[in-house]
Amino acid sequence: MELKYRSHMISIDVFPFVFPPSSPFSESTHTVFDQFGDLRGKAVLDIGTGTGILAICSALAGAKHVEAVDIYIPAVECAESNVRLNHLESKISVYQSDLFSEVAYGKQFDLIIANLPIVDYPEKSKEFHSLFDPSFKYHKELFRKAPQHLKANGKMVLCHADLQDDSFPKLEELAVRSGFKFKIVNESHSLGHVWRNYEFTRKE
Repeated sequence: MELKYRSHMISIDVFPFVFPPSSPFSESTHTVFDQFGDLRGKAVLDIGTGTGILAICSALAGAKHVEAVDIYIPAVECAESNVRLNHLESKISVYQSDLFSEVAYGKQFDLIIANLPIVDYPEKSKEFHSLFDPSFKYHKELFRKAPQHLKANGKMVLCHADLQDDSFPKLEELAVRSGFKFKIVNESHSLGHVWRNYEFTRKE
């Protein structure tokens, strides 16, 4: 069944098996939106775009252009539909990519938004790709390839939760080993867990 969210700024449809936003005007979405700040003239890459909501938020925050990618074809189709629904075809390009695999070689961005699965558990079906990251492979690849696609003063943001005991230390240690420094931009409590918005920049 397709879900629909509407606000005065954003319209979002959620296709089956595409991870839904709790609401386009929820506290968590606004927190991430506020984290972006003024994106006028900026180039943005949204990895794991899902419904495309954060790509749409980036465009509305003034980004010059946004590339929105997802490994899951129904998510790509969902994001494409929502970009059209919000009349942002001229500012957002949506296509299938396994992380950076289909992003143009050497292309760099001012902001990378990463929406990755959080739970380190075997992935048995692509329908649940948004939940499971076996052996943390997606995160490892993200931090390995991100420096090639970040401008000198660029930043990468992602949300993470303590769904497993070592969730935060594992993420932070991986970032530091990969040559990034980090800060926790926001922390909230929901559904019995702690949720953090992280910002990563390359070490000087």
